[in-house]
Amino acid sequence: MRLHSLHTGRLKRSRALGAVAATALALSTGAIGLAAQPAVAVADEAAPQSVALVGSLQDELGCGGDWDPACDITEMTDADGDGTWEYTATVPAGAYEVKVALNDSWDTSYGKDGGADNIPLTLAGDAELTFTWNQDSHRVGLASADLTGDYTDADDAITAAPVRQGTDEQFYFVLTDRFANGDTSNDAGGLTGGSDITGLDPTDKGYYHGGDIQGLIDHLDYIQDLGTTAIWLTPSFTNQAVQGTGENASAGYHGYWITDFTSIDPHLGGNEALAQLRDALHERGMKLYLDIITNHTADLISYEEGTYTYVETADVPYTDAPATSSTYPPWPAGTTSRPSTPPPPSPTRPCATGTSSPRR
Repeated sequence: MRLHSLHTGRLKRSRALGAVAATALALSTGAIGLAAQPAVAVADEAAPQSVALVGSLQDELGCGGDWDPACDITEMTDADGDGTWEYTATVPAGAYEVKVALNDSWDTSYGKDGGADNIPLTLAGDAELTFTWNQDSHRVGLASADLTGDYTDADDAITAAPVRQGTDEQFYFVLTDRFANGDTSNDAGGLTGGSDITGLDPTDKGYYHGGDIQGLIDHLDYIQDLGTTAIWLTPSFTNQAVQGTGENASAGYHGYWITDFTSIDPHLGGNEALAQLRDALHERGMKLYLDIITNHTADLISYEEGTYTYVETADVPYTDAPATSSTYPPWPAGTTSRPSTPPPPSPTRPCATGTSSPRR
């Protein structure tokens, strides 16, 4: 698959690459890597007399030597006077460092993030590149003509059919907190305080009940005897323990208030417990599936207005793409849905509820 959105015709349509100094680009001829380094502020220059691409590649491009701000060969141009300067050349494979220098001297120069640091550039193969520099943002950009074009038959060699897994498995889908409590030391998830802090209250269906991964490990004989070949865990990453206030407060036992997608919820036993479950299942010839729901997180971002009430369409009508009012019928009094045909419902999945003892 080719990346073909980076350069089409003039660079004016590729200006979004102005900060590409910290981006990796996959090329048909190899790879370009521009590594990020701390930026250092440099002098401002609103309207330079000249701008040149300088660096350890100038010798390869025909200059008398590298790091020469006065070399005419690598001088950039701003043909339309819009403040974005550009220079195009075929750059040989190799590892380089680049930046731009103004007015044929080192008095003012710009590199990574518009700062003073050089920009590393690595090419696995020869590539036609266009370098840009914007005099407002001071950022160096990069685009490759080799990335243009649609999918072709030549791309078949680097593509594969989607992986289909699990079609032959017998799943045991389990809400870990409501299965079995195998380790009471993690019931509070390492937190100290009441249920409003730890989220633990086995008497309330909206809070953690103490079930954990160790509880699953302790009952693998039972689960496997059901004919199970794979366990599917409900979302298990670290959650915000409690959300809401007053009667609207509840805990993240369900796993949908994620704060860290790299760690398992301490209420469930953490990463070490998950690794133990994985190993125990593999020893039995069974598999482990994780429910990774990246579109669900804790309520950590709020609207600036601080209000979340429903906005009536009479006050703010729905609009179509050109922002003209759409003709949705009003909701009948006393109803909670529009009379028009609703969209198909989302698929639902049953999950075990109840106490922290295993369900038989």
